[in-house]
Amino acid sequence: MAVPSTEDLNRYLDEAVAAAQEAGNLMLECFARNDAQASVEEKSSPADLVTKYDRQVEELVLKRLRTAAPDFRVLAEETANKEELTDAPTWIVDPIDGTTNFIHRQAECCVLIGLAVKKKAVLGVCFIPKLDELYTAVQGRGAYCNGRRVVSSGCKDLTTALVNLHLPSYSRGPKVVDRILGISRDLLAHPIRAMRCGGSAGVDMVHVARGRLDAYFEVGIYPWDVCAGQVIVEEAGGVCCDTLGGDFDLASRRVLVAASPELASQLAVHLRNHSYSSVEAEDYNGDVPEKASKKPRM
Repeated sequence: MAVPSTEDLNRYLDEAVAAAQEAGNLMLECFARNDAQASVEEKSSPADLVTKYDRQVEELVLKRLRTAAPDFRVLAEETANKEELTDAPTWIVDPIDGTTNFIHRQAECCVLIGLAVKKKAVLGVCFIPKLDELYTAVQGRGAYCNGRRVVSSGCKDLTTALVNLHLPSYSRGPKVVDRILGISRDLLAHPIRAMRCGGSAGVDMVHVARGRLDAYFEVGIYPWDVCAGQVIVEEAGGVCCDTLGGDFDLASRRVLVAASPELASQLAVHLRNHSYSSVEAEDYNGDVPEKASKKPRM
């Protein structure tokens, strides 16, 4: 299938925006009722959660996207039978990114809708309903929040950077915890300006795009966590790469996002020192690998 035309991309962007806003309204209704806690289920670990709203939002979004582009493939977090990421145009969706934040009524949760062609992200939408912030980007056209252009901070020095890291949801085993604590100690002693832990890859990525954060990194993510954000970050002047500093791959399960290439390179040195590049079976506790194997490793 050919790369979508400019006219088609405009139409797909409009549909993705409409789907994200409709989904965001459903999330706000849940916030108002305060009943997300009542439908919580565990997936790969006690920290990896899903609610009935994740599934309702995903159903709503996919129905609209499939109507707009019936020939496109779909890769979505809560779909039972996930399709493999191929060169074909593919909608990549996380209905509620930051489910734990959502359950606890935190603002840092969002709807993520990305479009990938030939395994490369070309369009991204991130809607943060609690903040009423809609981020959009199409490759080559810049990044926007509520229609206004956004740019990254351009920070080039790790000592002046505000960096976000994530506590992994796939495991809290000793090896994983030691690795995260080691990286944190290393960065704080460097020193960096400050460190935060947000809980939503999508929110963190658009915050780098907007200049609220200077960098974010994580291992264990999936394409639906980062596809939309990648386009937004890069169109805002930021960088998406591998945690070791190499080229970014949507299917690699690792990402380093930074406001500049210089900052990405400095941060990658510290991550390499701690072998922060993969999710291994021994990272899990007890019977978690069997549960986790139900999620695709791409």
